[in-house]
Amino acid sequence: MTGPLSPALRKGLAYGWLSTRRRAGQLVLPVVTTATGAFLLVQVLTLTDSVRRQSAALGDTEQLVRATTLIAVVVLLVGVVEMAVSTTRTVVHRTREIGVLGATGVPRGPVVGALLVEPLVAAVAGAAAGGVVAVVGTGAANLAGLVSADVRPGPALAALALAVGTSAVAALVTSAGPAYRAASRPPALSLTSGG
Repeated sequence: MTGPLSPALRKGLAYGWLSTRRRAGQLVLPVVTTATGAFLLVQVLTLTDSVRRQSAALGDTEQLVRATTLIAVVVLLVGVVEMAVSTTRTVVHRTREIGVLGATGVPRGPVVGALLVEPLVAAVAGAAAGGVVAVVGTGAANLAGLVSADVRPGPALAALALAVGTSAVAALVTSAGPAYRAASRPPALSLTSGG
């Protein structure tokens, strides 16, 4: 073993990257859904101080802030669920390919790694895109005088990091089960079934 990853796992991840690039068109919906959730989460977290000040006139400020944050988190998690559904579809469509990898002696770890690249890339790309649009859009709207928000770089970058990190972890957690089950099937069974 050289370095932190075995050569077999590195090859599996490289294979997963190539497969992800080949299937990029099928990742549009999960990326857009995750981007929408990240956009809302970053907006809410970036504008929390402004929301508190403006909602003071409405009554229970903390309840309103919690409710808007909860809505943003739910939308972000909907994107993650879409990622899990996409991974399950991917595994079903690639059953024979997974069987060929197993039949040619590729260990389970690199196959699982290859299958996890796609949801991880889609989650990170979507969350990063949505978060950046939220930060830049809020800053531009503030500079243009369209909103009166106190947008500070520190909280905005922390919200962006939280959205990307949450999306990445959730995509891996929700995708690990289907990927592991697919890589654990006997190759003969995978080669004779659909996909």
